[in-house]
Amino acid sequence: MSTDLVLGHYRIIREIARSNDVVYEALDVRINRRVAIKELLLPAGATESVRQDRIRRFQREARAAGALTHPNIVTIYETEEENGRYFIVMEYLEGENLRQRLDREGALPIEEACQIVLQVLNALSHAHAKGVIHRDIKPENIHLLPDGRVVLTDFGIARLKFEPNITMDGQIFGTPSYMSPEQVMGQDIDERSDLFSLGVVFYEMVAGFKPFTGDSVVSITYNILNTEPPAPPGVPYAIEWVIRRALQKSPANRFQNAEEMKKAMLNALESLKVPPVLATPMGPTTAPAPAGGYSAPAPGSPTTGAPVPTPYPAPTAPPPATYIPPPPPPRPLLSPAARHFWGTFLAVLLIGGAILGVLVIGVYASIRAYQQYELQQQDERMAQEYKRAEQLYQQGRYLDAARIYYELLQRAQSSKWKEQFRHNLASALTMHGNQLLRMGRYAEAAQAYTEALHYKPLPAAYVGLAQVELAQGNYEGAVNHYLSAAQQAQGADALTYRRRAAQLLLQLGEQAYNRGDRLEALKKWQLVMEVAPGTDEATEARHRFEQVLDEPLRR
Repeated sequence: MSTDLVLGHYRIIREIARSNDVVYEALDVRINRRVAIKELLLPAGATESVRQDRIRRFQREARAAGALTHPNIVTIYETEEENGRYFIVMEYLEGENLRQRLDREGALPIEEACQIVLQVLNALSHAHAKGVIHRDIKPENIHLLPDGRVVLTDFGIARLKFEPNITMDGQIFGTPSYMSPEQVMGQDIDERSDLFSLGVVFYEMVAGFKPFTGDSVVSITYNILNTEPPAPPGVPYAIEWVIRRALQKSPANRFQNAEEMKKAMLNALESLKVPPVLATPMGPTTAPAPAGGYSAPAPGSPTTGAPVPTPYPAPTAPPPATYIPPPPPPRPLLSPAARHFWGTFLAVLLIGGAILGVLVIGVYASIRAYQQYELQQQDERMAQEYKRAEQLYQQGRYLDAARIYYELLQRAQSSKWKEQFRHNLASALTMHGNQLLRMGRYAEAAQAYTEALHYKPLPAAYVGLAQVELAQGNYEGAVNHYLSAAQQAQGADALTYRRRAAQLLLQLGEQAYNRGDRLEALKKWQLVMEVAPGTDEATEARHRFEQVLDEPLRR
């Protein structure tokens, strides 16, 4: 189509893209509205059956997207046919698609990637509720508008649940790198296939590379079916867990719908937020490290305030808590065979109604015993996983231990066990932060400590953050974190952290005094007396306070 032609009441401005179809920027001359037009390209020499199949699929795309009205889904205005030319008119989107962004910048910041995924999940939740499966979630079909809105596009191979399937059994549609295992195998698909593909996109956004690669379609699809991608570098485990859940090979083990994945995403994002500092916030001050600075605790050493994982008790009957097993979703407490047995048994009892009241008590007791047995089996499985986590912790493999604690936390129902798993997860993340701190990887260490504090406000995690601030010359930040640690600690530990904060405040006061800011110096020394009363630091602060106040009199 020439760019100076008119299609219907649309004036073509330019060609935007071309693949199986061609997309134009155009102007609706009736209402002076800028639009995008997608025209069906029919291959030259195609048989009539091929032509009709392409036309049916093109019209199907229009019906699929046209049935959806959502801010995160491209809006279809109309579909037309003119002189044997089929086209769809849709909203014109400014900005760029996600593929263009990734090709230019590589891995995206975690927060931005998460926000993109959340908006795509909003789109999928709406589409799936309307019976539309996209089947081709990939960066090229995710459009990023300048105002931050994300729009899902190209429903060209969408499946409509409310219409007969025009795909033959075993026929494969999709883009290889982003296909779900069931797409690769040519099997029936549902909403969970879109979530797998979105998981692939999510991985690529945060890692900067695709999770399943190869030098051919065969090797790519083999990896989709048989391999697990490496952990995306520098990604918080809460986010990694969401990605891995979406990338489960079996649909039964994935998130079961877009809303479930969205909820997990929001929980993961919540874990990345820095907890509020309990002390009065102060601005950053750059200063040389103090003499005799405090070193990070060694792994597993009995350093003051170092986290210690809570032991997991041996399972007993009845178990103290009820657990949901790992995905697939929770099974019925009775197996199909057991349900059949008890159903038949109860039917027989109903025939003998005269003795029903007596025997139902026995049946109920038997069912409860069977339930207790299954729960005990679940408890034993979790105990084995917990034992493995403890072994990893003792070996100094804190991040691996944290992964198991996180999985156990997701599966625990009892508030008692949730609290225990939170404590141990926070302990493992804190010790992992200590490892990173000793390697000079300060940003990653701070991230690990921050994640730990989301699960449990351990004093050692606040101390770790203080160490990060000290390593970067930020005394003010270190003071805040030491005071937060003191508020979470007890007894001698609390006093130790207050004295560390007081020592830093003393030095900050001296720095202020040396640069001529006597008022700021007095404020810092006053703080010392407030946070660590009765200590040598408080005595020194009072002495300096009085000295400075007395200076004008002596002059």
